[in-house]
Amino acid sequence: MLRVNAYDKKTGGLLGATDVVLPVSTEANCNSCHATGELAANNPAITWTSNDDPDVQAQTDDLVKLEVQAQKNVLVSHDEKHGTNLQNSTPVLCAACHYSAALDLTGDGPQGEQKNSATSSKVMHEHHGKQLDANGKPVFPSDAPVEQTCYQCHPGKITQCQRGAMKTVGLECNSCHGDMLAVGGKFPLQKDGSIDGTHDGKTRRPWIDMPRCQSCHTGDARRHLTGEGLEFYEDGIRLVQAYKTGDKSASPLLAKNKRFAENENTLYRNSKGHSGVACEGCHGSPHAIWPNADINANDNLAALQLQGHVGTVIECDTCHTPGSLQMTIEGPHGLHNVNDPEWTEDKHRNFYMLDPNGCKACHGENLEGTALSKVAAARTFTVEDGTVTLEKGQKVSCDLCHEKPN
Repeated sequence: MLRVNAYDKKTGGLLGATDVVLPVSTEANCNSCHATGELAANNPAITWTSNDDPDVQAQTDDLVKLEVQAQKNVLVSHDEKHGTNLQNSTPVLCAACHYSAALDLTGDGPQGEQKNSATSSKVMHEHHGKQLDANGKPVFPSDAPVEQTCYQCHPGKITQCQRGAMKTVGLECNSCHGDMLAVGGKFPLQKDGSIDGTHDGKTRRPWIDMPRCQSCHTGDARRHLTGEGLEFYEDGIRLVQAYKTGDKSASPLLAKNKRFAENENTLYRNSKGHSGVACEGCHGSPHAIWPNADINANDNLAALQLQGHVGTVIECDTCHTPGSLQMTIEGPHGLHNVNDPEWTEDKHRNFYMLDPNGCKACHGENLEGTALSKVAAARTFTVEDGTVTLEKGQKVSCDLCHEKPN
């Protein structure tokens, strides 16, 4: 958890604060396969790290002992396979030879030996994606749950780095990224598969050619991607797989309707909207999109502090003085004012008369409500014929308050 405070420059007074969760963890190791005696460290012809090793003995925690074993055994394996001398060159930073954009804070690109070696992501994902166990089965099965694949190395079974709204509906890491070989760039990207179009037909660039929001949120109720190979969510609008079934490269889909798209040629984590607000500021970080199903989870704190309920920051009053906004459909993603009493008055009729399809985009072709018109929290409105109460998650349709327009 990190608390971000904003202070008045002149007085030093606290203006506001937000508690956010940082996507960091120490739960990442190679123990499952590389600890001595395990799958990748049991060849009797090779001398593996033993418990007599001083670095292992120096550890008091049994799990850390295994981690030290695994780390040293990785160097042993590398020396054995590639004729290097890493065991006697410690400490070793893998990215010194195998470029990683995540560690290239200056953005200079591969340097020195990195130019002659495959990227860190490629050597890790593609190499391990080909590995078989003693029974000849993949060590990382493409159809296995995340606990048997990504979480064997990445955080993690404890940390739960993959969580939030998409985890709640059953999406796994490979729903967006594809399997190990796809992430490792073994297969060339399909048309529109690279973030900027420059690597279509080429190898996926780690940390750059990543899944897109628009690959699953391909449009609205009236206009979204259709066709073969698409895996739809139960609402028939959104997808539960960011690429077409059968595409070994797992090339992210590119939407034609940009209502829910990131900035052009830009990843979600770097995109902004609504006068420069970061997309993450309202939706959360990429692997923990709000809300977390656990109401008490730290992820939910920011939204609770900002708007009083969990989920995407959707309440206009979070940033705008109540009643200060004119009626509009120019909000984020074409949204109208949320929880504004003016919208329950007859004034919204004019918006429908001027642009019926603009309303149908979220409320449905028959104006009976869709997944895009669900209320984010319980609300009560006074309308011409009395009071209407909406439950959280209820789809808003015209006939909740009056007859549907012709």
